[in-house]
Amino acid sequence: MNFDTWLLYFFAVLLIAVSPGTMAVLSMSHGIHFGKTRSLATAFGSITSALILMMASAAGLGALLSATEYGFTILKYCGAAYLIFLGIKLLLTKASGQGLDLQHIKSKGTPKQMFKQAFLVGISNPKDLLFFGALFPQFIDISAPQGPQLAILAGTWAVVDFSFVMIYASMASVLAPRLKTSNKLHWFDRTSGGVFVALAAILVTRES
Repeated sequence: MNFDTWLLYFFAVLLIAVSPGTMAVLSMSHGIHFGKTRSLATAFGSITSALILMMASAAGLGALLSATEYGFTILKYCGAAYLIFLGIKLLLTKASGQGLDLQHIKSKGTPKQMFKQAFLVGISNPKDLLFFGALFPQFIDISAPQGPQLAILAGTWAVVDFSFVMIYASMASVLAPRLKTSNKLHWFDRTSGGVFVALAAILVTRES
């Protein structure tokens, strides 16, 4: 893979990563509740799901899923259902009327739970599988060995994805000290929940 091709891919990935989506919302939620250090687990969950989808796409599962409408529909609704589940949990957040104890909140989230949430959000969207299947061929030279090229593409994606998850989490973590009342945290959670539900609706209703 020549440098010009990689640079074009890099800028494409940057544009994709900076666009707000489900992982950005989840990263901000984790950052504001659990802090940027613990949000490392969120970033690892995100890139793990992405790497698995990339490998599946390289193995041809993306093309198979695209051709099998029934299988795609099942996965699409499973992904939407999980987003709705997360959204409802946040929408049902209640204001306690007490000050926000950040240390108490941070103690509630474990890295395992945060990794699992991020992984499930990432892996449960079949459109990402189709996306990787459509994106990678644009940057692969079929006359050269494909393994090293796929490794470069996947590695670049992982670094950019990890970086932006941490950027979103860090930005939210900076806002945390300002949320000194549960009312503010309550409305942040409700807004995040509404975004999750809206994204689920878009996932279900948008054409494949």
